[in-house]
Amino acid sequence: MGTCKTARLAAWVATSTFVLLAGCATTHGSLRSSADRLERNADTLARGAPSYSSYSGDARELADEARDFRVTVTDRRADDRDVKDAFEKLSHDYHAVRDGVERSNSHQAQVDLRPVTDAYLDIERAMGGYTNDRYADERDRHEHHDRY
Repeated sequence: MGTCKTARLAAWVATSTFVLLAGCATTHGSLRSSADRLERNADTLARGAPSYSSYSGDARELADEARDFRVTVTDRRADDRDVKDAFEKLSHDYHAVRDGVERSNSHQAQVDLRPVTDAYLDIERAMGGYTNDRYADERDRHEHHDRY
């Protein structure tokens, strides 16, 4: 192979590697940002939940799990499996809180849950979607309703 072809091949490999790494950094950066937001919003929800509410205990567990998820995402030693496992736990707790808020029939609780839901959905998207999203149809209906 000629020197010119070798140089072009090396440049192509370097460029491809840079683009791939930049994409990973962007994804991890947005995941970190969303994890930070979820941790803050879940903590706010937990602190504001009335102790007698059906979801206050679940909200505290979600806040704790959101912290653990953020720690996992920012841990350089954590691999994709660690992040996915942490997300599975986070997802379980998020859905428990959402169910509790729905059962509470409290408009204020639903309003307080919205920033938590927004951050959670950003994480879900960054994780590549979630095949077991039992609320996707309902969320689509709400988004459609909110537009009109």
